Amino acid sequence: MYKRILLCTDGSPAADVAAEYSIWLAEKFSAGMVALYITDIRLLEGPWLADLAGAVGAQPYAALVPQLENIQREKADAIHTAVQKKCQQHNIPCELIHDTGSLVSTMLRHEQRADIVVLGQHGEHAQWSHGMLGSGVERILRASLKPALVTPDSFRPIQRILIAYDGSSGARRALQDGLELAQRLGCETTLLTACQNTSEDVAAGFLREARQEAETRQINAHAQLAHGDAEVAILHWTLQTKADLIVMGAYGHTRIREFILGSTTQQVLQKATVPVLLARGQS
Repeated sequence: MYKRILLCTDGSPAADVAAEYSIWLAEKFSAGMVALYITDIRLLEGPWLADLAGAVGAQPYAALVPQLENIQREKADAIHTAVQKKCQQHNIPCELIHDTGSLVSTMLRHEQRADIVVLGQHGEHAQWSHGMLGSGVERILRASLKPALVTPDSFRPIQRILIAYDGSSGARRALQDGLELAQRLGCETTLLTACQNTSEDVAAGFLREARQEAETRQINAHAQLAHGDAEVAILHWTLQTKADLIVMGAYGHTRIREFILGSTTQQVLQKATVPVLLARGQS
């Protein structure tokens, strides 16, 4: 299922937890890892640096860029050393990459060779985010074409999975991925459908579809029909079932969705205290 795991890391505590999940998955799937640190080109060419150049003069500015590049190299080396040490302790092959460029386009280029992207819920400036999804994380998730595991602030092994299903293409992909994970990991599984924008009969039909797919795979999954807002139901039943992982459909790739996050996905990502696996529907 996963043979190459791409860990996006920035040295933050959240990225350290993402590394733990990456290593755990790599062990379970006998997979290799890639630890990617990106120096955002805006740090070296951004308007603030140009403003600084005007304040300090051209010669100091010319010397400042190489210093910033060196700082980024040292930071990347330190982060990679820590990840590599953890991987060696678990006999996980790990490729270390430091790249410079646009955050999103650089990540998209490297994810092409990966089966899943793993990243922390918050970045290195989480103390100023006030509980919001990290801006870099949000931009990556909007643009990514691969399944993404968004990890919380602490690690725990995945033993119980909750799969959110609403009949959409993204949810169908989530159902397939979630059930395959449940099979491979031997997890208890809950299938959840919420009556938010549809009738109870239609929602019950979706839930029957999900249960039939689980039965086809010989998975004894619990099916739960909920009422009200989908994000509230997902978070509630995650607690009720003591789930260690939420699996749900990711954002689409329509012109509008490139700029607007789906409210259910956004709310779950912001508030979940367990990792969220965002599956990608067929384009």
